[in-house]
Amino acid sequence: SLTKKSATRRSSLLIEKEGAAQVAVIGMPNSGKSQIIASTTNAAPVVADYPFTTQNAMPAMMEFENIKIQLVDTPPTAPDSYEFWLPHILRRADALLVVIDLSSDPLAQMETIARELQKMKIDIGIPVSEEDVIISYQKALVAGSKLDLPRAGDNLAVLRKAYGEYFPVIGISATDGTGLEELKQKLFQTLEIIRVYTKAPGQKPEFNEPIVLARGSTLEDAAADVHKDFAANLKFARVWGSGKHDGLRVKRDHVLQDGDIIELHL
Repeated sequence: SLTKKSATRRSSLLIEKEGAAQVAVIGMPNSGKSQIIASTTNAAPVVADYPFTTQNAMPAMMEFENIKIQLVDTPPTAPDSYEFWLPHILRRADALLVVIDLSSDPLAQMETIARELQKMKIDIGIPVSEEDVIISYQKALVAGSKLDLPRAGDNLAVLRKAYGEYFPVIGISATDGTGLEELKQKLFQTLEIIRVYTKAPGQKPEFNEPIVLARGSTLEDAAADVHKDFAANLKFARVWGSGKHDGLRVKRDHVLQDGDIIELHL
């Protein structure tokens, strides 16, 4: 019915970000991206051996150590046929995970995806033709899927040689689990985020609930994240971690590292 259709259209326009970050997953028909999402998250997407299974954008949560990263499965990328809402989802995500099927020509797939992204005015860092106006630059990670199939290893080497200087390229098999842990690790690195833990004086830190910040964030950013008034009222803080700091008093412009523990004194 028309009402149902317009409701579906509206819901696809905006997927609320959940967890530490949102990663949009893109790939050609039958690239294996839904299989990867099914293997790394609690989602049960429709996985089938025929093209165009995913018609909407579907979110699912992937656990990495003590944080969750939201993966958004998107309709398959095919020349000149993307949904009107897709560019918005891809631009708004914190990073893109590009899935390439290693059982067929990897460079042709990569070129098609790069060209389609270019039409959506999105640049993932590979050289593109000058005349296009790019309005969004996106961090990307490339995963070659179906590594368990014949010739996949050779195709992975070809993909790495062509694109390895632009972004991380890893090989995975959702069927036997190869590379799935590396995928999570590399996604975390690509997102350029850090985890910082808070503790009260004399107490143990809260390791289950890290504050997630952009790499390069300062103590003041962390304090503001805990509570908007904390940054203004902060007298000093102590930091543990980052190698050389052990309970040292630091200033508000101190740049934090992944794994740091902070004790805020107001």
